[in-house]
Amino acid sequence: MFPAVQVDPGKDEASGYFIIAHSSLIESRAAANIPDLESAIFLFRCAAHSFHAKDPQLKECEDYLATALLTRFTHVGEADDVLNTFRLHARAHGFPMDDPFSGAEPSFEVENPNENMILAVEILASFHQALNLEILAKTITLYRETLLSTVLPHPQRWRALLELSQALLMRFFCSHDMAQAREAVSCIRQGVLMQPNLSVCLVAALLASAHIQSAKMPADPYIWEAANYLNKAMDSDQKALTLSQAGHNFATVFQQSGDVQDIDDAVANLQQATSLLSWGHASRGSVHGELAAALSIRFQQKGDFKDLEEAIELHRAALALLPTSHPNRCSSLSNLAGTLQTLFNHKGDFKDLDEAIELHKEVISFSPTTHRNFGSFLNNCAGAFLIRFGQLGNLKDLEEAIELHRKVLALLPSPHPDHSRFRNNLANALAMRFKQKGDFKDLEEAIGLDRGALALCPAPHPHRSGSLQHLAIVLNTRFKQRGDFKDLEEAIELHRAALVLRPSHGDYLSNLAGAVQERFEQKNNIRDLEEAIELHRVALTLCPAPHPNRGTSLSNLAVAVKTRFQQKGDLKDLEEAIGLLKESLKLYPASNPNYGGCLNNLARVLGTQFKQKGDIKDFDEAVKLYREALELFPAPHPDRDTTLTNLGCLLADRYRSTLLDDDLNASISVLREASTYLYSCPLKRLHHTHTWARIAAQHGHSSALAAYSSIINLLPQIAALHLDVVSRQSILSILKSSQVASEAAACAVNEADYNGAVELLEASRSIFWSQALHLRTQFDLLKTTDPKLAFQLKRLAKELELASFRDTSRPHGPDNQEKVIAIEAAGAQYRQVNKDWDTIIQSVRLLPGFEDFMQPKSIKTLRQAAVSGPIIILSASRSTCSALIVTLSEDVQHVYLPSRNLQMVETMAELFHALAKDTFDINSFLANRLHGKDSDSAAWSEFIARLFGAREVSFNVSPNIVFRALLELLWTDVVEPVFVFLNLKKSTQPRRVWWCPTGPFAFLPIHAAGIYTEDSTDCVTDYIVSSYTPTLAALLGPPIQPLVSFKMTAVIEPNAPNCSPLPGTKQELAKILNRVPNQWLTSLLQTTRIEVVKNLQESSMVHFACHGIQDSENPLESSLMLSDGRLKVSQIMRRQESDYPEGSGKPMSLAYLSACETAKGENSIPDEAMHLAATFLFAGFRGVVATMWSIEDQDGPKIADAFYEHLFKDCSPDSVPPVFPDLTKAAEALHIAIEKLRKEPGMTFRHWVPFVHYGL
Repeated sequence: MFPAVQVDPGKDEASGYFIIAHSSLIESRAAANIPDLESAIFLFRCAAHSFHAKDPQLKECEDYLATALLTRFTHVGEADDVLNTFRLHARAHGFPMDDPFSGAEPSFEVENPNENMILAVEILASFHQALNLEILAKTITLYRETLLSTVLPHPQRWRALLELSQALLMRFFCSHDMAQAREAVSCIRQGVLMQPNLSVCLVAALLASAHIQSAKMPADPYIWEAANYLNKAMDSDQKALTLSQAGHNFATVFQQSGDVQDIDDAVANLQQATSLLSWGHASRGSVHGELAAALSIRFQQKGDFKDLEEAIELHRAALALLPTSHPNRCSSLSNLAGTLQTLFNHKGDFKDLDEAIELHKEVISFSPTTHRNFGSFLNNCAGAFLIRFGQLGNLKDLEEAIELHRKVLALLPSPHPDHSRFRNNLANALAMRFKQKGDFKDLEEAIGLDRGALALCPAPHPHRSGSLQHLAIVLNTRFKQRGDFKDLEEAIELHRAALVLRPSHGDYLSNLAGAVQERFEQKNNIRDLEEAIELHRVALTLCPAPHPNRGTSLSNLAVAVKTRFQQKGDLKDLEEAIGLLKESLKLYPASNPNYGGCLNNLARVLGTQFKQKGDIKDFDEAVKLYREALELFPAPHPDRDTTLTNLGCLLADRYRSTLLDDDLNASISVLREASTYLYSCPLKRLHHTHTWARIAAQHGHSSALAAYSSIINLLPQIAALHLDVVSRQSILSILKSSQVASEAAACAVNEADYNGAVELLEASRSIFWSQALHLRTQFDLLKTTDPKLAFQLKRLAKELELASFRDTSRPHGPDNQEKVIAIEAAGAQYRQVNKDWDTIIQSVRLLPGFEDFMQPKSIKTLRQAAVSGPIIILSASRSTCSALIVTLSEDVQHVYLPSRNLQMVETMAELFHALAKDTFDINSFLANRLHGKDSDSAAWSEFIARLFGAREVSFNVSPNIVFRALLELLWTDVVEPVFVFLNLKKSTQPRRVWWCPTGPFAFLPIHAAGIYTEDSTDCVTDYIVSSYTPTLAALLGPPIQPLVSFKMTAVIEPNAPNCSPLPGTKQELAKILNRVPNQWLTSLLQTTRIEVVKNLQESSMVHFACHGIQDSENPLESSLMLSDGRLKVSQIMRRQESDYPEGSGKPMSLAYLSACETAKGENSIPDEAMHLAATFLFAGFRGVVATMWSIEDQDGPKIADAFYEHLFKDCSPDSVPPVFPDLTKAAEALHIAIEKLRKEPGMTFRHWVPFVHYGL
């Protein structure tokens, strides 16, 4: 076919004439009924094939056939028609040519060839008569006007000559005016001089001017000239095909070598082939396509847009040569569409993208599903829709893309070589839809698809880098939704692996920067932020204008630089951020999905500048931008809530300047809207609600307590039951749940709602343990009301408990996706179990009397924990500290601790932690805190002044002196005010009191606070017997029943592998044997974990004398060290309910952990009490003796001896009935044992302070 010509109209009038003429010619050709012409040619062929060689009608038939063939050439442009026409002439004149009927088009003999010929003549005449001669005449006139110009560019001149000759021939076949044919010959002669490969068009014009004559007559001179040109054209075509093959070979070599010279050679050979190959040659379209592909590859290597633009022109030319029915037309359409997309990706002109999509749709509509490339056609169309959605935000484009991608995967399952890439593409579309609609199923499906894709792309698979990148992006998205830090760490690892494979990929750099910056937000390591900024800067250099990703890159860099300003305070960073965002905003149309985010970012930066400078213009502009963004983010858009929160914070900043209630109320109103946004995930709602709570509390707004209550309700949803314990712990650490608890309590205290403060603390602390207790509920009362619901809850509880202890650790590196896929499949299963659990809980709460089923406990219930004595809750906030006293009969009482605040308590906890170490230089430690670069020297200076009575100290003090000073400070600032309030007096028979320390108080030895002099003491032990409890609920178990039997197990491990020997443990065993009757005691010396767990299930009391290890990275891996390895916290917790028949009660009551660090919690989540003592408590033991830090080997036997002496002093195993030990007196026995050790000559604090009692 003759190609449509893309012409720049230029400034001259001639070019305008040419464009109009060209369009008119295309219109004339489009109106022609080519199928009718095809029918006429077929009939002429059959007739000519059937006439006898000497039949006079044969010449007439062949003359008509020649006219029909040339007519088709003028409309369609296939060179074979010209060659077959010449064969007809040549046979008539005896030229040595092939049989004119030996071509590919079919023909066969007919009985009445004359009728065939008559019918064909009628059809041909009708075809010609249908031509609009008036339009054709105007077309010819316009071409003639065009050619009168002396400034017409070379390409337009030869094209005008070619197209004028074609128009003249079309009119000649209608009018039979030989002048038209002669003019056509004249025009195309000039064209051939300018473009030699137009020779076949000249041959067509010459043949039209000649007549098929008998062999007896001399040949028309036009025939001789046509023969000459045709021979030259055939020689040129053969050379062109040879060059084309060479170009193809060079392009193939480049795919292996990557040497740019190879692709240059390919382009050169193919360009020469194109210039030599005859116009209308059957291979011309494929050569155009080969050259276009080679130019596209070279563009990717060199970035010269001339190559890309020429490739598009060649694709258009190749497409024009293929009729609608041609088998290669769909591939040609697809190639043109793909190249237009590439052009859009670099220049951003939507006309290119829209045309590409229409071409893709045309490909799909014309391709049968059996086409070998049909899957690729679907995928390419989906990709174009996705690009347009990314630019314009039309959800219809996104839905269309997802539907097409699903069809691709269904059509081309694994092991299709492109299956991995198709999985990534569908995953990408689903992730986009998740960001728009917030349906978590989309995100989970995307992650599963991307993991599967990566598993199919082992190194050195060419799609590996893309698969790594895709998976990293969706994992980062899930981290922002769920807060599981494993997702973020894996995402960073995958981003880095992708960047190694493609180090200069702008998107890869930006994505890694975003993930590293996210880690900075969580861990506050400034190196992460600096790396993110550097990566963003490099990415920006790879997006020069008008690159479509430049706006996003500018915005990303601006956010990172603004974050650095917030850390370092350099105004240059703030000014740079504003400049970057304003530039970014100019690059986006308002319809672009990134436009609203850019508005939001610019508003945030301007708000920050308002906060710094107080310029009301910044405030007004920021508010305007936020409101514009909100117009673009209607529900359920996932960015609406974040924008609302940002606006609320800005309005609060305004309030700090104006102190107008309207500003504060406006701020709270917007923040409340963000917090209750229905389309937010729980993690985002918690962040929004926390912002609302902090601002309301800071400014005394009445909504503060409601906000904190909302946060507390969200915590269990985020650290949900379907997550494994490690993940829950990680999330609670990231959320700083302890800080939330203390803030909530402080808010309630400020409103004098002390009962509410206790309820909030209890609900927000020990989230994991509360959940564990829920799963181990017997549901006895529910069984009597609704046995079916009770049974369902029991079944689901067992499944969720299994989920809690499953191993979700991910193998290092990206090449173990099969295991991770299995882990996440199990996660999806348990998420559904959790949903079922929540649904049934809601059903239970609809039953009469069960309205509060598994709700946080009210103060009425919590007060029952104080049945044996008061419970003192210690809470620290940024501004102050409080003691909340819970008793059985009264409302909660409050004691203000004016000398303490959160920072002071944290400082004390840090110092106690340091003092507990075996090898510790207290003087260096204090000097470093006072003068070190990374410490808050002012805070430490104030603290040391309180500690020693002066700001300057010699730093030549012993640890024991510091211990004494710390314990005295703890007494005067914390304990003494409480004891004065309770009117406690020193006693030889002190009463029981429970301490429930929260936040950093959990790391302080409250039980040892006091003033210790050589002559006397004024300390806790003079007044009370201390016990600890991680929560009030831990003391709320069923009443301890009188023992009907008693068994004690002593686990002794003096030589655990890879641990220092503990010879004192054997002495400890000797002390136990001396105090505990043999018939009650089972001694396990150097035993195994299995044996220990078995005995745990059978014993009323268990004693461990061994090493204990606190794992700060993963507290659930904290363990007791035995002969065959570590008995971990998680293994102790995994004890199944089935070990105990319902109604039998658990025999376990008291655990004695004479091991190091068994009551040492985790700094990041102090309120979760993830230590061995708490584990035993929540596993069923009602009391636990433990240690806050490592104990001296010689102290263990001493404490044990005194402890068991007191506990068993009145026991009698042989009496009837036997007199068993009263295990509720364990705290009293430890109290006596510690006093005995403390009073030994020369005893230091480090020896006796660590021993503590937990529980009843």
